[in-house]
Parts: sequence; structure tokens; C-alpha cells
Amino acid sequence: MYPLVLTTLLTTFCFDLEVGLFDELTPLYPDSTIKVEADNFAIDSPRATYAALHLLVQGVELGTPLELASTQVGTWYQLLPVPVEENTGIKSRTEQYDGKRNPDVIRTAPFEIYEVMKPITTEFIPTSDVIALRFELAIPKNATVGTKQIALHLSQNNAKVSRQFVVNIFPATVPDTGKNTFSYTNWFNFDKMATFHALELSSEAHWDMVDQYAAMMQRGRQNVFWLQWPQFFSDDLVLDKMKLKAYVDRFTEAGLWWIEGAPITHRPNGDWSSPHLQLRIGKQLTHTPQGLKDLSSMTNQMMNAIDEFGWGDRWIQHIADEPTDTNAIEYAKVASIMHDSMPNIPIVEATMSRQLISSVDIWCPQVQEFQANIDFFKERQKMGDEVWTYTCLVPGGKWLNRLIDMDRLRQVYFGWAASKYEITGYLHWGLNQYHADPFTQSVVDHPAMPNTTNKLPAGDTHVLYPGDGGPWSGLRFEAHRIGLEDFELLSQLKAQDEVRRDAIIEDVFRQYDEYETDVLQYRRARSALLNALP
Repeated sequence: MYPLVLTTLLTTFCFDLEVGLFDELTPLYPDSTIKVEADNFAIDSPRATYAALHLLVQGVELGTPLELASTQVGTWYQLLPVPVEENTGIKSRTEQYDGKRNPDVIRTAPFEIYEVMKPITTEFIPTSDVIALRFELAIPKNATVGTKQIALHLSQNNAKVSRQFVVNIFPATVPDTGKNTFSYTNWFNFDKMATFHALELSSEAHWDMVDQYAAMMQRGRQNVFWLQWPQFFSDDLVLDKMKLKAYVDRFTEAGLWWIEGAPITHRPNGDWSSPHLQLRIGKQLTHTPQGLKDLSSMTNQMMNAIDEFGWGDRWIQHIADEPTDTNAIEYAKVASIMHDSMPNIPIVEATMSRQLISSVDIWCPQVQEFQANIDFFKERQKMGDEVWTYTCLVPGGKWLNRLIDMDRLRQVYFGWAASKYEITGYLHWGLNQYHADPFTQSVVDHPAMPNTTNKLPAGDTHVLYPGDGGPWSGLRFEAHRIGLEDFELLSQLKAQDEVRRDAIIEDVFRQYDEYETDVLQYRRARSALLNALP
């Protein structure tokens, strides 16, 4: 329909300003150079999304306002850099843990990379002679199909730079998130939505901040929100139904559909060698009479609330995070009780234990474990189970993950992998699980083993940032959104021409550790996808 005209860099010299335009998926650093001149920057886009580009501006005068303008209403952001103190390891964690150099990172640590999107809402006064910007155009679902040209103007004192941002809008439309779109959850920290914004816990201001985080989740296509049972049960195990309803209503109003009950048990004392499980509320072991009694009481109360408020088709539930063969027997017993007391509520779990067949309804293995055991998971799909995937401090190397020193395309390809393998969801533990100031520290100690080589790699704890007055998006979060939009478009094409869908995927993605890293090649594949859709 429209040929893709994509320019990866633009350079212009006007007085002292030097400006380069970059694809938003291209890593950009404070010491990046501007090499290639061009007249415009163009991109192909579906409807109901955002089209964006990044600008690197050098030779800026400090302390003098830099005026930003465009001929179409859009949003300007300043991109802020964050540090990468250590590179991700070949298998997991950091290189320090593996003791080997990882060749599959975008740059050798230590370095800084632009990652944070700070909205520009007032006069912009640079504090550095090199700045990075983002211009973003919202494309509504009813946008006119065709080419839209936006002139971008940057001026400071008497210097002015103007260039064209060309967006080719296609008929294809990204669906709104909801019950029938890809299931996507980032586990968030409710308390840190207050503490990292200097707010009083559970105050009105805190709840307003929660609403802002929920809106940001929805922007990123998150349609699953978790809730932790201890927040709604008293010490004597009585459920506060109205508090629960108010919580669910907030996220529902923000546009998130699925209610994800967080794990209700854990390993006693964090002991991974224990075959037992312990209730998070009341602290009873689940193999004891009192533990079974408490479990029954709480699950029955929760199911009554689910029925009363009509949430039966929205609720999914965890039992224990990352169960293994070691505690599989007890897990299965608890799952049996859960299935009886909470009928038709699917159990979802991040696990690789094959002993949990008939206990787990939604399997969520790490991506490398899915790939190594693909026949098993395909069989589970044939038997009616769903399969999601997850990543965390594992895996490293060339595997898809969301860490800061990895290609931004890796986050995009989660959507392409899901389409290829009929994966229906993705889980990550870290939306805002800050263990340090994320603006100044990206690699942090593992909380279970501080002051050791066991560390959480760069950005594992978070994809959003605690900005002034609200959460600020991160570029990995945005790249993941793009990939999930692609998933929905690939699903549309599959319904029409599965062979064509498969061929387009194969052009850039083969498996979780084999894919193309050239952004231009990805853009060509995405353009082929847009051209293939009516």
C-alpha cells in the first residue's frame, strides 16, 4: 500500500544546534554520534496506537529555553539516561554471577542509556549541552488512512531546526485491550506507589497515584492486575468485601479486565528444599489441620465475593510462586482444594514442574524452559490448558528478556513469539519493585542474598519510573507494548492467511534465542504485516 521510507538518522546543522532523528527502537546514549544526513524520518503505522521518533540534540545552550513545536498536536518527552553498572550474565543475573563475559549485550558496562520518558509540560530549559527528546503522535482508531506529515520545530535564541516526521497510516487497527486480547501482567508494588512519591500509605493522594499507575499499565496494554489477599483479610481471617470491591473497581475503571489473585502461599522461611507450603495469611502450614481449615475458610469467602460481584469470568488465581518438583505433592493437594472451593477459577502459575498436570490450568514457564520443553507445552495446549511465558533475572545471553542492556527489539518479539507458538499471556514480576532509586541505580542486590555476586540485572525490578507527580514510562515498556500490538495484528492476519502470517514472522523471529536485531529489518516485516491486512 505504502512503501516504507525509514531513515534511521538525520543530521542538520543550523547555527550551533545539531539534531539527529532515531527510530524509537534504536538504543540511544548520551555519547551517541550523529552521522547521516536526511530530509525526513518516516514510519508505517496501524491505527489506535502511537507513532514516535527520538531526537538527539547536541550543541544546546544550557539555561536557555529550547522551544519545541509541531504542526500536528503531539506529546514531547525528554529522554533521561539511566546507568547500567554491570552487564546481564550469559545464563542469568549479571556477568559477575556467571563469571563469563556476555557477548549478546548492546554495550559493555558500565554505560548510560536513554530509557526514561519525562513528559515536557512546561517551558523546557536544558541542563546539558546534549539532550534526547521523544515526539509522539497519538493515532486514533478512526484516523484517516494515508500519509500524514508533521513538521517538527526546535529553536533556541535565533537558531531554528525544522524537519519532517512522516507517518503512513494504514487501515489496520489495534484492538482495545480487554478480555479477548493477549493476557499481560506486571506485578506491581502497591506500597512503593506511595513511598517513592513521598505519599502517605492509603491516603487519598496515594490512591490517586495508584490510578495514574493503572492508567499507565493500560497504555502499555496490560489487561491483568494482581491483588494480594493479605490486603483484604483481617488477622482473624475475615474478608473485607467492600474494600476488595473498591480495589477491583479502580482497576476496572482504568480498563484492565483480568483479576489475578496473587500467590496465597509461600515456602516456609523461603526454604526451596521444603516440600511444604505456608499460608501467607495466618502463617499455618497447609498440610496441618489448622492450615487446611484456614485455607478452606478463606477460599470460600473469596469465592462468595467473586460470585456476589460477578467476577467469575474475570478471575485467575495463583497458589505458590514457582512451585517445583520438591513441593509438587503438597501443591497438588492445595490445588485440589482450590478447584473444589473456587470452581471454574483457573489456576495460573510460573512453573516448569510436569508433576502439576491437572493442578495448573495456565502454565507459565520461563521462555528458555518453554523452548526446551516445547512438545510438553504443546500437549498441554491440546489438552485445553493455556500457556503463558515469563522472564525475570533469568534468562540472560541472547534470550528474549526485558533488561536494559538488551536489544529493545527483544521486548517487541515477545508478541511475535506469542503469535508463533500460540502463547496467550506474559508475566513479569517487576513493574515498580524498586530496590533502589531507579534513576541512579539499575543493578541491585538480590534481596535474599545481599552483598554477594547474586544480583538482579539492570532493570529487572521495574519498567516504569517514579516521576514527579506520577509514573513515567520506560522505553522497554513501550517496546513491549509495540510487540503486543503486533501480536493482535498478527492474529488478525492468521485468521485470514495463516501461511502469510507465518512467513512474515519467519523473516525476523525464529525462536526465543534466534531473531533479527536490525531495526530496519523489523520495520520492513511490520510494514509487510500492515500491507497484508485489509
